[in-house]
Amino acid sequence: MISVLTAAAMAADPTTLEAAYQKEYAYLRAEREELVGRLAALEAQANSRVAAAEADLDRNQQRLVAMTRDADRAEDSFDTLDRQTTSMDDAGVLLTTTLQQASDTLGLAPTDSAVAAVPTLFDTAARAIAEGGTSGWSDGAYFLPDGQQVQGRIYRWGRIGAWGVSDAGSGALAPVGEGRLQVRRDFGAETATYLAGGRPPRQLEVQLFEPEREAEEVEEAGGLGQLLHESGTMGQILFGLGVVSGLLAIIRALTLVRARRGGMALVHRVTTLVAEDRLDAAMSALGKRTGPTARVLGSVLDAAHRGRIEQERVVDEAILAETPTVDRFASALVVITAGAPLLGLLGTVTGMIATFDVITQHGTGNPKLMSAGIAEALICTAFGLAVAIPTLLVGNVLSSVGDSVKNTLDRGALSLLNSLELRNRPPRQQAAAK
Repeated sequence: MISVLTAAAMAADPTTLEAAYQKEYAYLRAEREELVGRLAALEAQANSRVAAAEADLDRNQQRLVAMTRDADRAEDSFDTLDRQTTSMDDAGVLLTTTLQQASDTLGLAPTDSAVAAVPTLFDTAARAIAEGGTSGWSDGAYFLPDGQQVQGRIYRWGRIGAWGVSDAGSGALAPVGEGRLQVRRDFGAETATYLAGGRPPRQLEVQLFEPEREAEEVEEAGGLGQLLHESGTMGQILFGLGVVSGLLAIIRALTLVRARRGGMALVHRVTTLVAEDRLDAAMSALGKRTGPTARVLGSVLDAAHRGRIEQERVVDEAILAETPTVDRFASALVVITAGAPLLGLLGTVTGMIATFDVITQHGTGNPKLMSAGIAEALICTAFGLAVAIPTLLVGNVLSSVGDSVKNTLDRGALSLLNSLELRNRPPRQQAAAK
């Protein structure tokens, strides 16, 4: 087929082939130019879009930078506000503590409004300063060094010094409580005499003292109720635990006294009667078997007709039955002995936590605010030791008494068993054993 076409092309007119070729070339060239134009348009459109995207990116970056700066400024403002708030809180605590101390010093009633308290404090302080700066004579009574009260004239030098003049004795005065003054020693008599005569003293002899404040509060009545109130919840629990410990110790002591009373005497009497082959009398000697010793011996006598091994089992069972009575409340006293100091320590920790809370809120300017937590801590410690130490001592004593009671039961049962065994032997063996 190709050869046929080639032959046809070679047979055709060369002019016609060239014209066809030129026509095809022109068509292809036009297509190429169109494609080049379309490519240029696409590149221009792409460049335009890239330029727009880059412009948007620049704008977004600028906005991001601006927002970052605003965020940094806002964070700085927040930090500044936080510091100012903390400073204001500290200043508020300091102001509250200062006002409270000033109120205590000037003898003012406490108030909830710090703003309303400031003018009152300043007015009261100004009057106190003015009063403290006055000096002069007045009639009054004071005490001599030997305790004698005399009437005379008193020269007050503000609120920090005073002299007394009297025919019975003169000198520099010092406060002794409740607004009373006393010549503590032979000092300042010459100064007092010069001041009484209106002359300047050659040498100023003065007993300086702090201004006295009137009693602001009346101490509450002491006693156990006040102590329990100051000890807090943990101290009250410890007090209740101490009461329980005392009751348990009393009940245990009464039980052991009843169990021990007449034990060895009863053992000796019963074994003697058994040795004399008087079982009925021995049974009668036990009576109603109200005590542990009587019940154990009665169990042994009830098993007198059995063999030795069975009798020993009866003894073991009887002693085990009496052991809970002898050991009653012993474990409880041990637990109280071990737990009371730990509860006291817990109360100490809670009291100190309360103290630190007060320090955090009000500072350390007023020791009276901290005294409640400290008192709670110390009282709980004292209560814990006060419960544990007597319980330990009494518990050990009662344990010794309980051991003595159990020893009496063991010895009594063994003696009675031996007496029964000796009684059941033939006469010759009895004589040999004796």
